[in-house]
Amino acid sequence: MKPLAVVGAVCLLLVLLSSAFPSEKTTSRSLRTNRPVSQNTNWPKWRGPHADGVADGRTLPTSWSTTENLRWSVTLPGWGTSSPVVFDDRLFITTEVELSDETAEKKKSLLTLCYDRNTGAELWRHDFGLGVDQRTHEKSNLAVNTPAVTDDALYVAFGNAEIARYSHDGELQWVNRYIPAFGDPKMAWGYSPSPLVLEEGVLFPWDHHTGPCFLIGLDPESGEIRWKKDRPIGTAHATPLLVAHDGQSDILVPGKNKLTAFDAVTHEQLWVYGEGEGPFNGEIISSPVFHDGVVYLQLWRQSPIHAIRLQANGKPPKPMWISEKPGPVEPSLLYYRGSVYALMDNGVLVCLDAKTGKENYRERLGGDCNSSPVAGDGKIYASNNDGTTFVINAGKSFKLIAKNELEERITASPAISGEVMFYRTDSHLYGIGETQKSHR
Repeated sequence: MKPLAVVGAVCLLLVLLSSAFPSEKTTSRSLRTNRPVSQNTNWPKWRGPHADGVADGRTLPTSWSTTENLRWSVTLPGWGTSSPVVFDDRLFITTEVELSDETAEKKKSLLTLCYDRNTGAELWRHDFGLGVDQRTHEKSNLAVNTPAVTDDALYVAFGNAEIARYSHDGELQWVNRYIPAFGDPKMAWGYSPSPLVLEEGVLFPWDHHTGPCFLIGLDPESGEIRWKKDRPIGTAHATPLLVAHDGQSDILVPGKNKLTAFDAVTHEQLWVYGEGEGPFNGEIISSPVFHDGVVYLQLWRQSPIHAIRLQANGKPPKPMWISEKPGPVEPSLLYYRGSVYALMDNGVLVCLDAKTGKENYRERLGGDCNSSPVAGDGKIYASNNDGTTFVINAGKSFKLIAKNELEERITASPAISGEVMFYRTDSHLYGIGETQKSHR
Protein backbone atom coordinates (compact mmCIF):
# COMPACT_ATOMS: atom_id res chain seq x y z
CA MET A 1 0.00 0.00 0.00
CA LYS A 2 1.29 3.48 -0.85
CA PRO A 3 2.26 5.81 2.06
CA LEU A 4 -0.48 8.34 1.26
CA ALA A 5 -3.05 5.57 1.18
CA VAL A 6 -1.87 4.32 4.57
CA VAL A 7 -2.16 7.84 6.06
CA GLY A 8 -5.64 8.20 4.62
CA ALA A 9 -6.74 4.85 6.02
CA VAL A 10 -5.42 5.72 9.47
CA CYS A 11 -7.20 9.10 9.44
CA LEU A 12 -10.46 7.45 8.41
CA LEU A 13 -10.09 4.90 11.22
CA LEU A 14 -9.50 7.68 13.77
CA VAL A 15 -12.61 9.58 12.61
CA LEU A 16 -14.74 6.45 12.93
CA LEU A 17 -13.36 5.70 16.39
CA SER A 18 -13.89 9.28 17.60
CA SER A 19 -17.54 9.21 16.50
CA ALA A 20 -18.10 5.84 18.15
CA PHE A 21 -16.44 6.88 21.44
CA PRO A 22 -17.19 10.53 22.34
CA SER A 23 -14.49 12.38 24.23
CA GLU A 24 -14.83 13.09 27.94
CA LYS A 25 -15.48 16.75 27.09
CA THR A 26 -18.75 15.87 25.36
CA THR A 27 -21.54 17.07 27.65
CA SER A 28 -24.55 15.01 28.66
CA ARG A 29 -26.72 17.67 27.01
CA SER A 30 -25.13 17.11 23.58
CA LEU A 31 -25.45 13.35 23.93
CA ARG A 32 -29.08 13.74 24.92
CA THR A 33 -30.13 15.97 22.03
CA ASN A 34 -28.57 13.60 19.50
CA ARG A 35 -30.87 10.77 20.51
CA PRO A 36 -34.01 10.22 18.45
CA VAL A 37 -36.97 11.32 20.56
CA SER A 38 -40.61 10.51 19.86
CA GLN A 39 -42.80 13.52 19.12
CA ASN A 40 -45.11 12.15 21.82
CA THR A 41 -42.41 12.24 24.49
CA ASN A 42 -42.56 15.86 25.66
CA TRP A 43 -45.06 17.08 28.24
CA PRO A 44 -43.35 20.45 28.72
CA LYS A 45 -45.77 22.59 30.73
CA TRP A 46 -48.97 22.74 32.76
CA ARG A 47 -51.45 20.32 31.14
CA GLY A 48 -49.10 19.24 28.38
CA PRO A 49 -48.00 20.47 24.93
CA HIS A 50 -51.31 22.20 24.13
CA ALA A 51 -52.30 23.03 27.73
CA ASP A 52 -55.40 20.84 27.35
CA GLY A 53 -54.51 17.63 29.22
CA VAL A 54 -54.88 15.49 26.07
CA ALA A 55 -52.41 12.86 24.84
CA ASP A 56 -53.69 10.88 21.85
CA GLY A 57 -51.89 8.62 19.39
CA ARG A 58 -50.48 6.11 21.88
CA THR A 59 -51.49 3.18 24.07
CA LEU A 60 -51.98 4.23 27.68
CA PRO A 61 -52.36 1.88 30.64
CA THR A 62 -55.84 1.07 31.91
CA SER A 63 -55.07 -0.69 35.17
CA TRP A 64 -52.24 -0.30 37.68
CA SER A 65 -51.29 -0.34 41.35
CA THR A 66 -48.12 0.05 43.40
CA THR A 67 -47.00 -3.30 41.91
CA GLU A 68 -48.92 -3.75 38.63
CA ASN A 69 -47.81 -1.95 35.43
CA LEU A 70 -45.27 -0.01 37.46
CA ARG A 71 -42.21 1.03 35.43
CA TRP A 72 -40.59 2.68 38.43
CA SER A 73 -41.26 4.67 41.58
CA VAL A 74 -39.17 7.00 43.72
CA THR A 75 -39.65 8.56 47.14
CA LEU A 76 -39.69 12.33 46.84
CA PRO A 77 -38.01 14.57 49.40
CA GLY A 78 -40.73 16.63 51.05
CA TRP A 79 -43.99 17.09 49.17
CA GLY A 80 -45.89 19.45 46.90
CA THR A 81 -48.81 19.77 44.49
CA SER A 82 -46.97 20.88 41.35
CA SER A 83 -47.20 18.56 38.36
CA PRO A 84 -44.20 16.90 36.69
CA VAL A 85 -43.05 18.00 33.24
CA VAL A 86 -41.08 15.95 30.72
CA PHE A 87 -38.65 16.92 27.98
CA ASP A 88 -36.64 14.36 25.98
CA ASP A 89 -35.45 11.79 28.53
CA ARG A 90 -35.72 14.03 31.59
CA LEU A 91 -38.52 14.66 34.08
CA PHE A 92 -38.59 17.79 36.26
CA ILE A 93 -40.57 18.48 39.41
CA THR A 94 -40.53 20.79 42.45
CA THR A 95 -41.03 20.05 46.15
CA GLU A 96 -40.94 21.68 49.58
CA VAL A 97 -38.96 20.15 52.43
CA GLU A 98 -38.38 20.89 56.09
CA LEU A 99 -34.77 20.84 57.21
CA SER A 100 -33.35 20.78 60.72
CA ASP A 101 -30.33 22.96 61.49
CA GLU A 102 -27.83 22.52 64.33
CA THR A 103 -30.35 23.88 66.84
CA ALA A 104 -32.98 21.37 65.65
CA GLU A 105 -35.09 24.25 64.37
CA LYS A 106 -37.27 23.33 61.39
CA LYS A 107 -36.66 25.40 58.30
CA LYS A 108 -38.46 25.22 54.97
CA SER A 109 -36.60 24.86 51.71
CA LEU A 110 -37.73 24.57 48.09
CA LEU A 111 -36.15 22.03 45.76
CA THR A 112 -36.00 21.55 41.99
CA LEU A 113 -35.43 17.91 41.01
CA CYS A 114 -34.58 16.13 37.76
CA TYR A 115 -35.11 12.41 37.07
CA ASP A 116 -34.48 10.07 34.16
CA ARG A 117 -37.92 9.52 32.64
CA ASN A 118 -37.11 5.90 31.73
CA THR A 119 -35.65 4.64 35.00
CA GLY A 120 -36.55 7.15 37.73
CA ALA A 121 -32.87 7.68 38.55
CA GLU A 122 -32.24 11.09 40.12
CA LEU A 123 -29.97 13.14 37.83
CA TRP A 124 -29.69 16.32 39.89
CA ARG A 125 -31.35 18.45 42.53
CA HIS A 126 -31.00 22.10 43.48
CA ASP A 127 -31.90 23.71 46.80
CA PHE A 128 -33.66 26.95 45.91
CA GLY A 129 -33.83 28.12 49.51
CA LEU A 130 -37.10 29.68 50.65
CA GLY A 131 -37.19 33.42 50.05
CA VAL A 132 -40.31 35.10 51.46
CA ASP A 133 -42.61 32.63 53.17
CA GLN A 134 -46.35 32.85 52.53
CA ARG A 135 -49.41 31.29 54.10
CA THR A 136 -50.88 28.42 52.12
CA HIS A 137 -53.92 26.22 52.38
CA GLU A 138 -53.39 23.14 54.57
CA LYS A 139 -53.67 20.82 51.55
CA SER A 140 -50.93 22.64 49.64
CA ASN A 141 -47.60 24.39 50.13
CA LEU A 142 -45.22 26.62 48.16
CA ALA A 143 -44.32 23.83 45.68
CA VAL A 144 -47.57 24.41 43.80
CA ASN A 145 -46.58 25.94 40.43
CA THR A 146 -45.88 23.50 37.58
CA PRO A 147 -42.55 24.18 35.77
CA ALA A 148 -42.22 24.90 32.04
CA VAL A 149 -39.38 23.46 29.96
CA THR A 150 -38.12 24.35 26.48
CA ASP A 151 -35.35 22.87 24.34
CA ASP A 152 -32.74 24.97 26.15
CA ALA A 153 -34.15 25.95 29.56
CA LEU A 154 -36.26 24.99 32.56
CA TYR A 155 -38.44 27.68 34.16
CA VAL A 156 -39.50 26.99 37.75
CA ALA A 157 -41.86 29.03 39.94
CA PHE A 158 -43.01 28.74 43.53
CA GLY A 159 -45.99 29.90 45.58
CA ASN A 160 -44.12 32.90 46.96
CA ALA A 161 -44.05 34.43 43.44
CA GLU A 162 -40.42 33.57 42.79
CA ILE A 163 -39.37 32.32 39.36
CA ALA A 164 -36.03 31.00 38.12
CA ARG A 165 -34.37 29.64 35.00
CA TYR A 166 -32.16 26.53 34.98
CA SER A 167 -30.26 24.73 32.29
CA HIS A 168 -31.41 21.14 31.65
CA ASP A 169 -28.36 20.02 33.61
CA GLY A 170 -29.28 21.98 36.74
CA GLU A 171 -27.28 25.21 36.41
CA LEU A 172 -29.21 28.07 38.03
CA GLN A 173 -29.09 30.92 35.49
CA TRP A 174 -31.27 33.62 37.04
CA VAL A 175 -33.87 34.31 39.73
CA ASN A 176 -36.62 36.95 39.87
CA ARG A 177 -38.37 37.52 43.22
CA TYR A 178 -41.62 39.48 42.92
CA ILE A 179 -42.38 40.19 46.59
CA PRO A 180 -39.16 42.15 47.30
CA ALA A 181 -39.85 44.13 44.12
CA PHE A 182 -43.58 44.80 44.50
CA GLY A 183 -44.25 44.43 48.24
CA ASP A 184 -45.63 41.59 50.34
CA PRO A 185 -49.41 41.15 49.90
CA LYS A 186 -49.43 38.44 52.60
CA MET A 187 -51.31 36.07 50.36
CA ALA A 188 -53.77 33.77 52.10
CA TRP A 189 -53.34 30.73 49.83
CA GLY A 190 -49.95 31.23 48.17
CA TYR A 191 -49.62 32.04 44.47
CA SER A 192 -50.14 29.19 42.01
CA PRO A 193 -50.01 30.31 38.32
CA SER A 194 -47.48 28.37 36.29
CA PRO A 195 -45.06 30.16 33.94
CA LEU A 196 -46.06 30.43 30.28
CA VAL A 197 -43.20 30.58 27.79
CA LEU A 198 -43.83 32.85 24.79
CA GLU A 199 -41.62 33.38 21.76
CA GLU A 200 -40.08 36.54 23.17
CA GLY A 201 -40.28 35.96 26.90
CA VAL A 202 -41.75 34.26 29.94
CA LEU A 203 -45.20 35.28 31.13
CA PHE A 204 -45.64 35.21 34.89
CA PRO A 205 -48.48 37.52 36.04
CA TRP A 206 -48.84 39.20 39.42
CA ASP A 207 -52.44 39.20 40.67
CA HIS A 208 -53.48 39.48 44.32
CA HIS A 209 -55.94 41.20 46.61
CA THR A 210 -53.98 44.29 47.69
CA GLY A 211 -52.54 45.55 44.40
CA PRO A 212 -50.99 46.83 42.31
CA CYS A 213 -51.40 43.95 39.84
CA PHE A 214 -49.58 43.38 36.54
CA LEU A 215 -49.28 41.11 33.56
CA ILE A 216 -45.52 40.64 33.32
CA GLY A 217 -43.23 39.38 30.57
CA LEU A 218 -39.71 38.44 31.66
CA ASP A 219 -36.63 38.40 29.44
CA PRO A 220 -35.78 34.70 28.99
CA GLU A 221 -32.02 35.33 29.07
CA SER A 222 -31.80 37.61 32.12
CA GLY A 223 -35.08 37.27 34.01
CA GLU A 224 -35.50 41.05 34.03
CA ILE A 225 -38.92 42.56 33.32
CA ARG A 226 -39.19 43.13 29.57
CA TRP A 227 -42.75 44.46 29.61
CA LYS A 228 -45.50 45.08 32.16
CA LYS A 229 -49.21 45.80 31.79
CA ASP A 230 -51.37 47.20 34.60
CA ARG A 231 -54.20 44.95 35.78
CA PRO A 232 -57.22 45.59 38.04
CA ILE A 233 -56.84 44.54 41.67
CA GLY A 234 -57.95 40.99 42.33
CA THR A 235 -56.64 37.51 43.08
CA ALA A 236 -56.09 34.90 40.38
CA HIS A 237 -54.48 31.47 40.60
CA ALA A 238 -55.21 30.15 37.11
CA THR A 239 -52.47 29.88 34.48
CA PRO A 240 -52.83 32.10 31.36
CA LEU A 241 -53.39 30.37 28.03
CA LEU A 242 -51.74 31.06 24.65
CA VAL A 243 -54.06 30.34 21.70
CA ALA A 244 -53.71 30.61 17.92
CA HIS A 245 -56.81 31.32 15.80
CA ASP A 246 -57.80 33.17 12.64
CA GLY A 247 -54.16 33.93 11.80
CA GLN A 248 -53.40 35.56 15.17
CA SER A 249 -52.14 34.58 18.62
CA ASP A 250 -53.77 35.74 21.84
CA ILE A 251 -52.86 35.50 25.51
CA LEU A 252 -55.97 34.69 27.55
CA VAL A 253 -55.64 35.72 31.20
CA PRO A 254 -58.21 34.57 33.79
CA GLY A 255 -59.01 36.54 36.93
CA LYS A 256 -61.10 39.41 38.37
CA ASN A 257 -64.33 37.59 37.36
CA LYS A 258 -63.24 38.11 33.76
CA LEU A 259 -61.27 36.59 30.92
CA THR A 260 -59.00 39.20 29.34
CA ALA A 261 -57.33 38.79 25.94
CA PHE A 262 -54.01 40.39 25.01
CA ASP A 263 -52.28 40.40 21.64
CA ALA A 264 -49.38 37.95 21.94
CA VAL A 265 -47.11 40.18 19.83
CA THR A 266 -47.94 43.75 20.92
CA HIS A 267 -49.31 42.82 24.39
CA GLU A 268 -52.15 45.30 23.89
CA GLN A 269 -55.46 44.44 25.50
CA LEU A 270 -57.99 43.20 22.93
CA TRP A 271 -61.18 42.50 24.86
CA VAL A 272 -62.68 41.56 28.22
CA TYR A 273 -65.31 38.88 28.73
CA GLY A 274 -67.25 39.02 32.00
CA GLU A 275 -67.71 41.65 34.65
CA GLY A 276 -66.43 42.18 38.16
CA GLU A 277 -64.45 44.45 40.41
CA GLY A 278 -63.04 44.61 43.92
CA PRO A 279 -59.95 43.17 45.64
CA PHE A 280 -61.39 39.72 46.39
CA ASN A 281 -63.36 39.35 43.18
CA GLY A 282 -62.49 36.54 40.83
CA GLU A 283 -60.34 34.13 42.84
CA ILE A 284 -60.21 31.81 39.87
CA ILE A 285 -58.27 28.53 40.15
CA SER A 286 -59.56 26.48 37.21
CA SER A 287 -57.62 27.19 33.99
CA PRO A 288 -59.43 27.72 30.65
CA VAL A 289 -59.12 25.20 27.82
CA PHE A 290 -59.18 25.84 24.06
CA HIS A 291 -60.24 23.73 21.08
CA ASP A 292 -60.96 24.64 17.47
CA GLY A 293 -61.60 28.33 18.06
CA VAL A 294 -63.68 27.87 21.22
CA VAL A 295 -62.65 28.60 24.81
CA TYR A 296 -64.28 26.76 27.72
CA LEU A 297 -63.87 28.58 31.00
CA GLN A 298 -65.16 29.70 34.35
CA LEU A 299 -65.07 33.25 35.67
CA TRP A 300 -64.89 32.54 39.38
CA ARG A 301 -64.67 29.65 41.84
CA GLN A 302 -67.55 27.20 41.40
CA SER A 303 -69.24 29.42 38.82
CA PRO A 304 -71.06 28.28 35.65
CA ILE A 305 -69.07 26.99 32.69
CA HIS A 306 -68.96 29.29 29.65
CA ALA A 307 -68.23 28.48 26.00
CA ILE A 308 -67.14 31.41 23.82
CA ARG A 309 -66.02 31.45 20.19
CA LEU A 310 -63.01 33.64 19.37
CA GLN A 311 -63.10 36.05 16.44
CA ALA A 312 -60.52 37.52 14.09
CA ASN A 313 -59.00 41.02 14.20
CA GLY A 314 -59.20 41.38 17.98
CA LYS A 315 -63.00 41.42 18.07
CA PRO A 316 -64.73 40.30 21.28
CA PRO A 317 -65.74 36.64 21.40
CA LYS A 318 -69.22 35.35 20.65
CA PRO A 319 -70.93 33.64 23.60
CA MET A 320 -72.11 30.11 22.74
CA TRP A 321 -73.58 28.74 25.96
CA ILE A 322 -73.49 28.89 29.75
CA SER A 323 -74.05 25.78 31.86
CA GLU A 324 -77.11 25.63 34.09
CA LYS A 325 -75.12 24.37 37.08
CA PRO A 326 -71.75 25.57 38.42
CA GLY A 327 -68.46 23.91 37.57
CA PRO A 328 -65.58 22.94 39.89
CA VAL A 329 -63.46 25.10 42.17
CA GLU A 330 -60.01 23.61 41.58
CA PRO A 331 -59.88 20.97 38.79
CA SER A 332 -59.55 22.52 35.33
CA LEU A 333 -61.95 21.66 32.54
CA LEU A 334 -61.18 19.02 29.92
CA TYR A 335 -62.31 19.08 26.27
CA TYR A 336 -62.10 15.70 24.56
CA ARG A 337 -63.75 14.35 21.40
CA GLY A 338 -66.78 16.62 21.35
CA SER A 339 -67.45 16.72 25.10
CA VAL A 340 -66.46 18.97 27.98
CA TYR A 341 -65.67 17.15 31.22
CA ALA A 342 -65.85 18.87 34.60
CA LEU A 343 -64.44 17.00 37.59
CA MET A 344 -66.19 18.48 40.59
CA ASP A 345 -64.36 18.92 43.89
CA ASN A 346 -66.77 16.46 45.57
CA GLY A 347 -65.84 13.64 43.18
CA VAL A 348 -68.69 13.99 40.68
CA LEU A 349 -67.78 13.81 36.98
CA VAL A 350 -69.95 15.92 34.67
CA CYS A 351 -69.99 15.50 30.88
CA LEU A 352 -71.41 18.31 28.71
CA ASP A 353 -71.99 18.49 24.98
CA ALA A 354 -69.29 20.87 23.71
CA LYS A 355 -71.56 22.49 21.09
CA THR A 356 -74.65 23.09 23.19
CA GLY A 357 -73.67 22.77 26.85
CA LYS A 358 -76.36 20.13 27.34
CA GLU A 359 -75.53 17.80 30.20
CA ASN A 360 -74.90 14.24 29.02
CA TYR A 361 -74.37 12.76 32.46
CA ARG A 362 -73.46 13.51 36.06
CA GLU A 363 -71.93 10.54 37.89
CA ARG A 364 -70.33 10.25 41.31
CA LEU A 365 -66.85 8.73 41.25
CA GLY A 366 -66.12 9.17 44.95
CA GLY A 367 -63.75 11.10 47.19
CA ASP A 368 -62.76 14.76 47.09
CA CYS A 369 -60.83 15.88 43.99
CA ASN A 370 -58.27 18.62 43.38
CA SER A 371 -56.19 17.42 40.41
CA SER A 372 -57.27 18.08 36.82
CA PRO A 373 -58.38 15.19 34.58
CA VAL A 374 -56.45 14.11 31.49
CA ALA A 375 -57.46 12.11 28.42
CA GLY A 376 -55.94 9.85 25.81
CA ASP A 377 -56.51 6.65 23.90
CA GLY A 378 -60.29 7.18 24.12
CA LYS A 379 -60.26 7.29 27.92
CA ILE A 380 -60.68 9.90 30.68
CA TYR A 381 -58.41 9.69 33.74
CA ALA A 382 -59.66 11.38 36.93
CA SER A 383 -57.93 11.11 40.33
CA ASN A 384 -59.15 11.83 43.85
CA ASN A 385 -57.48 12.78 47.11
CA ASP A 386 -57.61 9.18 48.34
CA GLY A 387 -55.13 8.10 45.67
CA THR A 388 -57.71 6.48 43.38
CA THR A 389 -57.63 7.10 39.63
CA PHE A 390 -60.86 6.35 37.77
CA VAL A 391 -60.59 5.38 34.10
CA ILE A 392 -63.77 6.26 32.17
CA ASN A 393 -64.66 5.56 28.56
CA ALA A 394 -64.83 8.83 26.58
CA GLY A 395 -68.31 9.50 25.20
CA LYS A 396 -71.79 10.73 26.00
CA SER A 397 -72.63 7.70 28.13
CA PHE A 398 -70.86 6.98 31.41
CA LYS A 399 -68.85 3.76 31.51
CA LEU A 400 -66.31 3.11 34.25
CA ILE A 401 -63.46 0.95 32.96
CA ALA A 402 -61.18 0.67 35.98
CA LYS A 403 -60.31 1.98 39.46
CA ASN A 404 -56.61 2.12 40.29
CA GLU A 405 -55.13 2.63 43.74
CA LEU A 406 -51.81 4.26 44.66
CA GLU A 407 -52.78 4.30 48.34
CA GLU A 408 -51.78 7.92 48.95
CA ARG A 409 -53.28 11.34 48.26
CA ILE A 410 -53.16 12.64 44.67
CA THR A 411 -53.61 16.40 44.27
CA ALA A 412 -51.16 17.00 41.40
CA SER A 413 -52.23 16.46 37.79
CA PRO A 414 -50.39 13.70 35.88
CA ALA A 415 -47.97 14.07 32.98
CA ILE A 416 -48.03 11.77 29.95
CA SER A 417 -44.90 10.91 27.99
CA GLY A 418 -44.90 8.27 25.28
CA GLU A 419 -47.02 5.44 26.68
CA VAL A 420 -46.15 6.21 30.29
CA MET A 421 -48.18 8.24 32.79
CA PHE A 422 -46.36 10.00 35.62
CA TYR A 423 -48.33 10.42 38.83
CA ARG A 424 -47.27 12.38 41.88
CA THR A 425 -48.65 11.45 45.30
CA ASP A 426 -47.77 13.17 48.56
CA SER A 427 -44.52 11.25 48.93
CA HIS A 428 -43.87 9.37 45.68
CA LEU A 429 -43.43 9.80 41.95
CA TYR A 430 -44.65 6.91 39.78
CA GLY A 431 -43.95 5.97 36.17
CA ILE A 432 -46.92 3.85 35.05
CA GLY A 433 -47.15 1.97 31.75
CA GLU A 434 -47.87 -1.50 30.42
CA THR A 435 -44.83 -3.40 31.63
CA GLN A 436 -45.07 -6.19 29.06
CA LYS A 437 -44.25 -3.63 26.36
CA SER A 438 -40.67 -2.53 25.73
CA HIS A 439 -39.71 0.78 27.34
CA ARG A 440 -39.32 3.80 25.12
